[in-house]
Amino acid sequence: MSDSQGWGTDPGGAPAAGEAPVQGHAPTVPVAPTPPVQPGPVGLVYGDVANRVIAIVIDAILIGIVTAILQVFVGLVFGPAYSLTLAGALSDVGFGVNYLTVFIDAIVGIAVSFAYFYLLWTTQRATLGMRVLALQVGNETDGATITSNQAMVRWAALFGPAALSQAFWPVPALGALIGLASFVWVIVLLVTTAQSPTKQGLHDRYAHTMVVKVVRTVA
Repeated sequence: MSDSQGWGTDPGGAPAAGEAPVQGHAPTVPVAPTPPVQPGPVGLVYGDVANRVIAIVIDAILIGIVTAILQVFVGLVFGPAYSLTLAGALSDVGFGVNYLTVFIDAIVGIAVSFAYFYLLWTTQRATLGMRVLALQVGNETDGATITSNQAMVRWAALFGPAALSQAFWPVPALGALIGLASFVWVIVLLVTTAQSPTKQGLHDRYAHTMVVKVVRTVA
């Protein structure tokens, strides 16, 4: 898709609501656009929290599969991240943590996540999960494909705390503290997105982006 492309195009390639498909040489009949559910660009509605959460869950499953495969190779090279030693008595059971492997696993997960969202946001305007829900992300003012800087800021605001939590959670106290902060931040993003008239959570406000859902007409 072109970087100059604005709102109104389905990431899947289908015409937006109110756009009549051309068939042969039949005369074009004007079709009134379907009024959006909320005020906003014609043929689009703001992406609601439920749809966006489902999209992220789909993305997380895909990222998790790729990350797990890569982490198998990390474990083969640097040893398993965790080990359990069993002895004769229950009191002799030992649990070990290979912090090097845990750290590398975290870096791998962060790298896969960043590459996935960054590349799809800046080239396709939507992740695979977003495409399933007919969502797309663009610049808040004109709907243009977001820039590299916007993608980096948006990813950091969305997943930065979770990434830190993943990297440091085996560390006593510090890992738990970062994990709690990450959970609170997720709640903040959900609440600010739901309360925003344009469904822009703090991450979208920081990156100056907006998520919309393509309205489809019934044939």
